[in-house]
Amino acid sequence: MRLTLLASALMFSGASLAGAWNIGILAMRGEVSTRNHWQALETQLNQQIPGERFHILPLDLHQMQAAVNNASVQFVVTNPAQFVQLNSHSPLRWLASLRSARGTGNVIGSAILARRDSGITSVHDLIGKTVGAIDPQAFGGYLLGYKALSDAGLRPERDLNLRFTGFPADALLYLLRENAVQAVIVPVCLLEKMDEEGLVDKTDFVAVLNRPGNIACLASTPLYPDWSFAALPAVSDALADRVTRALLAAPDTSAFHWGAPASTSQVEALLRDVQQHPQQRRLWLDVKSWLIQHQWLMGGTALILLLLTLNYIWVMLLVRRRGKQLERNSVQLRQQEQALETARQMSVLGEMTSGFAHELNQPLSAIRHYAQGSLIRLQSQDPAHALLPALEHIDRQAERGAETLRNLRRWVSQAQGSPIRTEEWENISIREAVQHVWQLLRMAQQFPMLILHSNIDRALTMLLPPVLLEQVLANLILNAAQAGATALWIDASVSTQGVHMTLQDNGGGINDALLQQAFQPFKTSRKEGMGLGLVICQRLVRYGQGEINLRNQTAPDGLPGVAVVLDFTQREDRSGNDDNSFTG
Repeated sequence: MRLTLLASALMFSGASLAGAWNIGILAMRGEVSTRNHWQALETQLNQQIPGERFHILPLDLHQMQAAVNNASVQFVVTNPAQFVQLNSHSPLRWLASLRSARGTGNVIGSAILARRDSGITSVHDLIGKTVGAIDPQAFGGYLLGYKALSDAGLRPERDLNLRFTGFPADALLYLLRENAVQAVIVPVCLLEKMDEEGLVDKTDFVAVLNRPGNIACLASTPLYPDWSFAALPAVSDALADRVTRALLAAPDTSAFHWGAPASTSQVEALLRDVQQHPQQRRLWLDVKSWLIQHQWLMGGTALILLLLTLNYIWVMLLVRRRGKQLERNSVQLRQQEQALETARQMSVLGEMTSGFAHELNQPLSAIRHYAQGSLIRLQSQDPAHALLPALEHIDRQAERGAETLRNLRRWVSQAQGSPIRTEEWENISIREAVQHVWQLLRMAQQFPMLILHSNIDRALTMLLPPVLLEQVLANLILNAAQAGATALWIDASVSTQGVHMTLQDNGGGINDALLQQAFQPFKTSRKEGMGLGLVICQRLVRYGQGEINLRNQTAPDGLPGVAVVLDFTQREDRSGNDDNSFTG
């Protein structure tokens, strides 16, 4: 079609000078059908106006608009709606309006059709259905039907699945017949014309919205004035008058009957209702015009907005940077506060420990003196006296208690900055320390369900303050027993870094929150506890140049538990290996 338009435009360029005139005709049913239908008009004008040559050009909606804009046609024959659209760009002159052969002056309308067997009986049955139409700007092929559906309560753009097929309009009825669409909006009387031509059977279709009228065609909308003949401004008044007289003077046997130009007021009112009137300027056009008129102002405004945006971005970056800095400072402040609180607690703990050691040292010394005096007197009286072993045991335990207090005081002095003194440290057998603590605590009597498993080299020793290791082991063993453990595994091994010890129980483990605070003073989950046991163990281990760590770990028997890891850097080790697994 576009090739035909281009060829015709080239063929008839300068038509007014050569006496040849192009008549653009809206090709409602395609180029071939339109040319056959309107050929009689071309013949009539060529016969009645000697010296002038007229040629018909079938065009669709968009081709008609382009032909008028570039002046490749001098006359147009189209519906009144397109006349209004074309007239907004190029002032046209109505010469005559077509009179209907069916006996009425109003033959333009829309028919909303569906298949008779589709079950669609009302417009509301169309919701969600595919509805075919010619073009969004087609008067009888869409706009009139759109107005009728809107008046019936539908919102065609949302409620319907619209499908625009373009010209020819015949394709819509073919699509409906083949169930490719569920309904169509077609020009009025198109169904009847195609039925007369044997192309379709009109009885297969039914009007979804029926509007009775004075024509023998199915109609769903009011009827509007028929097509009209218009001249472009390039046509002289003399030629326009000759063409008008020829149209109005057509004999009764002519295929077309023309009359006075019909009013377009009804059509213009409908175009305004459906927001398609050319005088209804779109908002974007107004904005575009205003922007062109105030381009310097808008340029300055845009520049200011750009600078403000850049400034905002810069300020936000600074705020973000300062926020991160404040967050880091806040974290550091919390850490310092925590460190100060820990230091305060340790100071209190040190004062308490120093006070306990001072207060208990005198009673323990008195106990040792009494025990030693009694030993000397009984040995002089009876070397085999039955109380001598008991007095020796009292003396050893009092000495042990005094040594424990000395370790605590050394730890306090070391925490206060005093250097570590190793002159009095001894080689401590790890295996003997474990056995001694187990017996000393009377674990077999106090916790008969707890079984100890140890795998420690018999000759493995460490250089430590006296009874320090026993102090630590006693606390850790009691913690496992009080946690409800039924088995305890104690292992020790030598590495390049030192001596590595592990105490593993099956007591169920520790809550993650409490695990993180295990070595903080006065933090405990037991009501009777003070939260100092692990803290003292940590300080004692560190005094012995070691480190202690806790973690939740599955025991060898598959039950959850806690693993306590002791790592000492100072050691003295000897060869030897012996497995000692016992139950107390």
